[in-house]
Amino acid sequence: MRQLKLQTKLFLAYVGLAILILLTFSIFFYKYVSNQLIRQEINNLTQQNSYFMEQTDTIINDMDTVSININYSSLVKDKLDSSFNLDISRNTLDSLASLFVTINGADIKVDQINLYDMRGNRLKVGIKTNTDTVNLKNISWFNKALELDGQKLISKPYNTSSLSTSVKYPDWFLSVYRSYNNQYGRTVGAVETIKRCKSIFKNITSYKRKVKDSAQVYIYSADNSLIYPYNLTKKEQNSIPDYYSIVKNKNNIISLINPGTGEREYMVFSTSSYSGWTYITVQPESYILKPVNGLVKILLLFVLILLAASLLISYSLSRSLVKPIKHLKHIIQRIQIDTLGEDKVSNYPGTYNEVSELYLAFQSMSENLKVSMNELIDSRQQELKSRTLALQSQINPHLYYNTLSSIIVLAENGQPQEVITMCRYLSQIMRYITDSSATIVGIGLEIDYVNKYLYCMKVRYQSSLNYTVDIEKALLEYRVPKLIIQPIVENAVKHGTNCIPPGICLLRDGYMRITGRLTL
Repeated sequence: MRQLKLQTKLFLAYVGLAILILLTFSIFFYKYVSNQLIRQEINNLTQQNSYFMEQTDTIINDMDTVSININYSSLVKDKLDSSFNLDISRNTLDSLASLFVTINGADIKVDQINLYDMRGNRLKVGIKTNTDTVNLKNISWFNKALELDGQKLISKPYNTSSLSTSVKYPDWFLSVYRSYNNQYGRTVGAVETIKRCKSIFKNITSYKRKVKDSAQVYIYSADNSLIYPYNLTKKEQNSIPDYYSIVKNKNNIISLINPGTGEREYMVFSTSSYSGWTYITVQPESYILKPVNGLVKILLLFVLILLAASLLISYSLSRSLVKPIKHLKHIIQRIQIDTLGEDKVSNYPGTYNEVSELYLAFQSMSENLKVSMNELIDSRQQELKSRTLALQSQINPHLYYNTLSSIIVLAENGQPQEVITMCRYLSQIMRYITDSSATIVGIGLEIDYVNKYLYCMKVRYQSSLNYTVDIEKALLEYRVPKLIIQPIVENAVKHGTNCIPPGICLLRDGYMRITGRLTL
């Protein structure tokens, strides 16, 4: 598996760190702002829910107050005898209607007042003012109101066209019932105060009309009957989750998933001690978090800008760290043994102190290595020089002995010129061998020394030794270790021929050749 480059690793590390920080900040910011919005919205919903309950209870209480005032009004009791027979004359009806209007007040607390006796007679004042007869068995609430013995009974919303101004479109009403007692405290009938639902729940309808995407408000009676919204069809009622069962025996704040929409909702509720109704206000989480969702788009753009900036910064940081390392790598790649310690920079342009220290350490190592290499070369040269001197010490005795023997023979034979030449060559050979000032010489000088040596050998062996030296002129200037050729020639003469003292040499194959190759 191919390893990543250092710059790539650093770049990814910086970018990863930047992304981690930005994501952590974004998540924390989103969670914090969301919690603040939810807490604030829940407080608003709680206040709004309490306001709805107070306003509605006030209206219901006004309706109940009218029925109480009628029940305890001595003027009403004076106009009706103790038998409480509502089969009355027109004048009595007008008198009672005027009295009921006065009790109802100028602000018209109720829209309709109905007074019932035990015989089924009904006195109506308000939207419709007259008397009629009803079958009490068909009135479900009548006996319940009597059983409460003066306590109020609140009906559920109902629609009827009997009180509507339009026969074609029935209107929704709500009634408050209370038993009626005569001046002797005996229950002789019942009082019903009626008011339009749109007037009772006007504070809720006004809120929903004014506020866009307003919270949903539901009112339930103690028997889990939906009081508000009151004008829903059966299908619409069934589509509403059973909020009342959910809030029962719970705290006043609940978070739940709407089974119909699958959306999370927050719900606050409170139960009225006066009416017994439970007021529930529900707001979807999507509406609560709508401000933060808009802010998230801005935050996302901001994060992208920061991420782009972090990419540039990460690339710049990684490049600034890797660039001097690459430069040091190139220095190492182009360095050679003969250039050790030569590439020196007094003030290395490094961004980081550690990189500069690394380069200085490498430069110091290069210099130390150069010194070590020089010492090693000097040591090798000294070793070569010692070996050369040892070789010279071996050459000298043989050469002296052989040459002097040849000079003696020449002198005995009366050949003074050859003796002079031999002595001159021997002197030059001795000077060349004993000169230790130079261990490296040109090939030309080395060949000259070999020619003089072979001349001495020729004088010794006479016609038994024939030789030629053939070398390209271009090679004469090349330098080689001193005395590198003569030992080879000497060994060839000694071991390549049959030499029988005192001076007869026989060539094994009729001639002797020394060949060599110089590799540059």
